[in-house]
Amino acid sequence: MTKLFNLQSYIDACEYAHQFGGTSEAIIPQSSQEYKTRILDRYSAYPYLSAPVANNDLPSHLTTNTSHLQDNPQEPDYLHLGIQLFTGDKERLYIVSDTLDLLTLSMSNIIGSRDGYLYASAYHYWNHYREISEYQARSQSYQPLVFVDLDSFDTSTLIPVSFQRQENTPHLIPILDTRNRIPFSNNYDCQAIYNQICSQISRIFLRQFPELSNNPETISHLSNYLQRINFFKMVQSHIDEKSISLIIEIYHNQEIFYKRITVSILDIAEVVYREINLAPLNQLAHQYSQYQFVLVGQYNIFERLRPQVSDQDLSRFMVLKPNIQNFSELWIDRNRQGFPLFGIYLDTIEFAIAIDNQEVWIQLSEERDAISFEGRETVLVGSIPNRNQDFMRIPSGTRIAKLPIRVNDSDYCINGIPQDYKIEIQNYEDNENPQEILVQINFCLQPGSFPKLIVRDLDNQYIIQTSLVDRHSESTFYSYIPPENINQNRQQRSLSQIGRLTVNHRFQDFPTYLNAIATGLDQSRNQYEELTASFINAYQCLSQQPDLLQFVDISSHDPNVTLLAQQLENAQLHRMINLISKVFSACDRHRRRLNSYERGLLLSLIIFTGKLYRFSQYICSQNLLLDRLFSLSQLRYDKGLSNEYLQCLSRIAVSQELQDSYFMLFDSMYSLEKSQYLWGYGRILLWYYNFDFSVASISLNYQEHFIKILNYLLSRNYQDLDPQYKQNAFLSLIYLLTFRAYNNNFCQTGSQEIALAQAVINHFQNDRIILQTISRERSLNDYFRELIEGCSTEDRIIGLLSG
Repeated sequence: MTKLFNLQSYIDACEYAHQFGGTSEAIIPQSSQEYKTRILDRYSAYPYLSAPVANNDLPSHLTTNTSHLQDNPQEPDYLHLGIQLFTGDKERLYIVSDTLDLLTLSMSNIIGSRDGYLYASAYHYWNHYREISEYQARSQSYQPLVFVDLDSFDTSTLIPVSFQRQENTPHLIPILDTRNRIPFSNNYDCQAIYNQICSQISRIFLRQFPELSNNPETISHLSNYLQRINFFKMVQSHIDEKSISLIIEIYHNQEIFYKRITVSILDIAEVVYREINLAPLNQLAHQYSQYQFVLVGQYNIFERLRPQVSDQDLSRFMVLKPNIQNFSELWIDRNRQGFPLFGIYLDTIEFAIAIDNQEVWIQLSEERDAISFEGRETVLVGSIPNRNQDFMRIPSGTRIAKLPIRVNDSDYCINGIPQDYKIEIQNYEDNENPQEILVQINFCLQPGSFPKLIVRDLDNQYIIQTSLVDRHSESTFYSYIPPENINQNRQQRSLSQIGRLTVNHRFQDFPTYLNAIATGLDQSRNQYEELTASFINAYQCLSQQPDLLQFVDISSHDPNVTLLAQQLENAQLHRMINLISKVFSACDRHRRRLNSYERGLLLSLIIFTGKLYRFSQYICSQNLLLDRLFSLSQLRYDKGLSNEYLQCLSRIAVSQELQDSYFMLFDSMYSLEKSQYLWGYGRILLWYYNFDFSVASISLNYQEHFIKILNYLLSRNYQDLDPQYKQNAFLSLIYLLTFRAYNNNFCQTGSQEIALAQAVINHFQNDRIILQTISRERSLNDYFRELIEGCSTEDRIIGLLSG
């Protein structure tokens, strides 16, 4: 039997990550490959139990169990990752991206030799082939299809699907036309949309608990809970009902409670419709009107919104129903009849060699429009057409050859880096009289199964190993991020952010919420709930990707900047400091902990302050660094408050005085894995620290801090470390390396820092520490290794400035 795993489903990835990894957002995979390696490879063999959260399925009254327990013992209803298919000779069948080429499949560990794969568009077609056929017959439209998967990790490139008939089946076989790729330049971020939808639905649920409705931690926890129970799968099973009754998990005052609620399906549908934003999809469908665009995903509840959803919004789309799926039964038919599940236009793969001092390309296929069908084996032999030659010569004395490689007439790249195909003769020295070696490149492919790229010694004398390696060009290599790059990045980001202020429609509401805060501060006598809501509304206007005021230079003469500065000054926000003192004084006086209203107020106030970044000078933000605040057990032992407070301090640490105060906390906080201290430490270096060593005094004990972080990382098993802590630790180490520009002895060859850094690199060599804002593919430990080895490139440096 075969187990089906959809590597493209971000929704599945969230469900399984929360099921096995906890509630932190940091454990969510950011790419399909990370989903496979961190979740599926590790946990696919483990069963788990799903909580009975949907009350619609439970009986409305007590019933008598007439079965004999001795004869029919009840086993727990265990669940497993993936979908069990009841036939098939492959252990696992992975749904992969349409854009995943055969060369990448053959040279990576995405699938194993005993696994199968199916392209996402082919899977969606077979999963809904009856519904698609009915739609086509009804509309008399038989255009090629373009599937847009709203649940997917990535929709940046779409592949059209045409169809062909085969002799052994009445079904039409989908053909992926990789020759006509459709770039989705809007970079539709399905991950951000799903997270926002879950957050907004959580807010709707919490309206039934007014005292918690504005608590950021409660909202975040409930949002993660909805992802863990795969809430939309539950909604689809009750799509024809007016409401759904379920049990939700509420986090409050560091405790978890369970409550039963009933919510309207219509309210949920309206959130989905509002957040998905069909405009860019409509624009794409209009631009490529020769195709029929097909929307797939668990969000298809638009029918519940008729007539609110206009025909204009959906007229260009075939919208498939996620609760009607045909793949399992189709899989049985396919294994019985043996028809292919898809066809795909073969990539043209070429390798460059030098013959008579001229560059010549070895081609693996001469046919430009050849279609290969799933399940049918093809062997492509590399040839040089104009020489009628199907082999290449490796000269005598050469043990390693590196061949530039291209696919479909473009350099083959990994993470944007052109690749060479490295051929290494393993036992070259064993031959007493080494001669030139004649080798042949074979590509054995059977779409749907693991493809093999093989280099064969025609005389069978040598063991040959192959791999892909980065192509090194004549370029500058770096061992640290140059200070001038950091300064230039700050200036460019400031200009870009100021430009966003002009066009961002949500920012236009900010003055209204600012006035509400000013009014609330005038009337703050125990009116905490209304003031909390005003703070939340204000910082939500600023909380975007990236935050609207991040990097904005307040000395700019741009009208938006000067107007905002004036509005903040008029609001007299320094009164917030008095409010903080008032709240803590009341707690001290009565020797009690913060109540939920006080805590919610402080949390929203702290977040709001941090989101002002450089504009926080209008709140006299230095007062937030009073030692008294850190001596308060309420703040120190409340992880939620403490972490938001640390993030706030780092966001407003514009001056050296504020930075020094933050860095003084290092020894007591750098090893706290659940703390956000290192998050702020690295960001201060990136956002504010003055790396102009010709004029700035250096008060930061960077060398000692660098060593302490390395030692702590070495002291812990990499698998046990908190994922977010690892991100922040490596990012801090990377930015600390900029002090190499000031001190040539820092991290020099043979130093203690280099020895520890190499040990950490080896310690984490089997870990992939991904920070999505920098790269979804390349790990932070790889970036760190390249800097330590002095082989980082300009492209890598640019990426690191996005942290």
